[in-house]
Amino acid sequence: MLPQFSLDISLAPRIGLASLVVLWSALVLVFAAGLGAPAMAGVGPSVKEVIEFTRIIQPVKLDDDTLQTQISPDGEQLFIVTRKADVASDRNRFEILLMDVSPARLASLEAMPAAPSPIRLLTVEAAHDRADATPSLRDARWVGNRTIVFRARMNDEPYQVYRVDVQTRRVTQLTYAPLGVVAFDVPDDLRRVVYLTHVPNPAIAPGARSVVAGAKSFWSVHGQPDDFDSQIRRYQFYLAEAGSRTPARALGAAFLESSYGTPRASISPDGRWLLLPTYRPDRQLAWARQYPLVADAFKEASPSLVQDPLGYYSRPTGYVSRQMMVYRLTDGHERAVIDAPDDSRGGNQQRTDRLWMDGGRSVVIAGTYLPLREGGGSDQAAASHIIEYWPETGDWKPIAVLKQRLETAHAVAGAKGEFIAIDGENRRVFRRDAQLGWQEVIGGESDVGQRVDAPKSWRPLVRQALNLPPDIVAKGPAGQEVRLTALNPQFSAQWGTMKAYSWTDAKGRRWDGGLMVPADFKPRRKYPLVIQSYGFSPTRFYRDGSNIYDGFTSGFAGRAFLREGLLVLALPWRASSGLPKDEHESIKAFGDGVRAAIEALVAEGLVDRERVGILGWSATGVRVLNLVTFTDVPIRAATMMDGDSNTLYSMTITYAMSDGIQAIKERANQGGPFGESKERWFRNDPSLHTDCIRAALRIESYGAEVKNNWDIYALLRRQYRPVELIKFPEGAHALARPSERMISLQGNVDWYRFWLKGERRSELLIPAETAESLKEQYARWDQMVTLKQATDAVPKCARVAVPD
Repeated sequence: MLPQFSLDISLAPRIGLASLVVLWSALVLVFAAGLGAPAMAGVGPSVKEVIEFTRIIQPVKLDDDTLQTQISPDGEQLFIVTRKADVASDRNRFEILLMDVSPARLASLEAMPAAPSPIRLLTVEAAHDRADATPSLRDARWVGNRTIVFRARMNDEPYQVYRVDVQTRRVTQLTYAPLGVVAFDVPDDLRRVVYLTHVPNPAIAPGARSVVAGAKSFWSVHGQPDDFDSQIRRYQFYLAEAGSRTPARALGAAFLESSYGTPRASISPDGRWLLLPTYRPDRQLAWARQYPLVADAFKEASPSLVQDPLGYYSRPTGYVSRQMMVYRLTDGHERAVIDAPDDSRGGNQQRTDRLWMDGGRSVVIAGTYLPLREGGGSDQAAASHIIEYWPETGDWKPIAVLKQRLETAHAVAGAKGEFIAIDGENRRVFRRDAQLGWQEVIGGESDVGQRVDAPKSWRPLVRQALNLPPDIVAKGPAGQEVRLTALNPQFSAQWGTMKAYSWTDAKGRRWDGGLMVPADFKPRRKYPLVIQSYGFSPTRFYRDGSNIYDGFTSGFAGRAFLREGLLVLALPWRASSGLPKDEHESIKAFGDGVRAAIEALVAEGLVDRERVGILGWSATGVRVLNLVTFTDVPIRAATMMDGDSNTLYSMTITYAMSDGIQAIKERANQGGPFGESKERWFRNDPSLHTDCIRAALRIESYGAEVKNNWDIYALLRRQYRPVELIKFPEGAHALARPSERMISLQGNVDWYRFWLKGERRSELLIPAETAESLKEQYARWDQMVTLKQATDAVPKCARVAVPD
């Protein structure tokens, strides 16, 4: 309903009847969009403040076990790696921060009122740090007590391996790989480096004037020949002398990227042996018949060998089984460790699963299946194992049976012959006894990075909560804590509060998400609501979103929405109960969860039903698209940020990109767009029902090409529907450059202020923005208000449901 107001009709003779009609029409449009509402901005951080937050990026998952591996072997020093954006310079700054964690030093900190400042051991400034998942300084680790080795893009050049002396701060380059280093390892003497690098794999050979597409992807055929992002990526391991420009020696054969990642090398401390996991698509079908967990991963993530037995349009990519190989570095001789696959899958290719013992005499290998004995029972193949392997003789012995899949394994800092294995969700501790061999320590799960029978001492931990940014603390023998870092002193209660929030949908499924409110929250006021969909963790700090992993941010503005008087609901990845059976059901369940969340917040008097928006990124982009297309959930405005899609256009341009992608799209639409399932596809394809979309839609696309949703954009424009597409030509799937994050986050804040509150920004905040460009933004959006009025006046479309 439009606000009531009066207009003095006596003005008509002076301004003219035609002008009065124009004025009246303009006022109607203004109030219809809410643009006449007074600004009611709450307190909270600006977009710039959210972007410039200092983040801990190593340990990557901010877990305490991995943090222990960043303590020097003598237990005296600890490092972390941080990342901080600077919007003014459009650079990200990476730092290795060093802390004294000796017991004497930590005990002395108890009397200090504030956290001491860590030593800034090394700083790397990056102007071309485009992807959050590939920071310009990473993979740092100790070698001895005074050296840290790491991989970095110095001066924005390709990744190389470096060492830094923690006493002199001298940095030495160890590799000169022409195309950069993807992964690496070094022995204790630092005389050699084993590294993984790109191998050029252009779809079109240099000098060629045509190409047979075959099973090549759209992106590899369409992209530039020297662009690794568009190629089907190919890699090769090399062995190099540290610091030498002499050409490195190739190890094994080059291989294609598989299982959404790259494997890591592991060289023995004495420099004699190398363990490399090797992809074995040639044995995948046979192993799937023998090992149930291989079959599960094969069926779910890599269906090409079944769907496409001729290899006509795909190859195994989403999951390819691996086998561990051992190389003798003196002569390059190689052999299989055991005749069986390991249990890795998906994006877990960089896990730590090889732990060298006794300087390289033996190695603990975690997460491997065992060779099947002739006549062996099914229990032999049902689980993976932890084994100890002796490369000199090729002998091995089992240590333990894993209950689930291995996530990672770490040596216990300061405890020789002890390691931790993360077995699915279980943390298991093992210790070697001189007489009994390896034994599992019962109760060891409670003592992070510390021997169970050792006297209680200080140990560093990551401390964070929903409203507490991550910092490093040390916990003492009596349970006392001292703070070692204060990375974001600017954070305060004025940034708002995130709290757990649960609701139940119409199907009885429970959803456990989070509700963020501003510091000046008024319970009796009905707020506009922005839903951020990509998961929620009740134990991790929520800054922008999602907080299930610190790099899943892209266009989510999180706490910056609070400054504008918008509540934020963090939607969990899935319901806590009644999990859907497949992709199609998951899409429908998403809509059920969003509808129930809105209804619950409206019933509590917290949210205005007519002022709700939603953002989806990556996998939740397809869910948001289906939500605004096929449901009547009251969404006034929406954003899809580099989102997946289940449309025919998306199906064709992702051909041969990944075998799993094709299968997911067909599962989403209950079959492919051909044969007996054609009608079901037509019913479920959002691009064929764009006339049903009533929300004002913002589409963000990251990278050289518009990967998805160009069809949605073009079809909505053709129908005069309110839609805008923002292209980031140099952006990555998870944005990292400060300027790009400012455009995305501030753009979304502007979008929802406009559509949910009727407010507009006047300050110039985005890099390269001008008064004219800001004026043009609102001119476009004002036109969309008129278009949305026309859209809303059309009867809602009717869609015949497809039987389940």
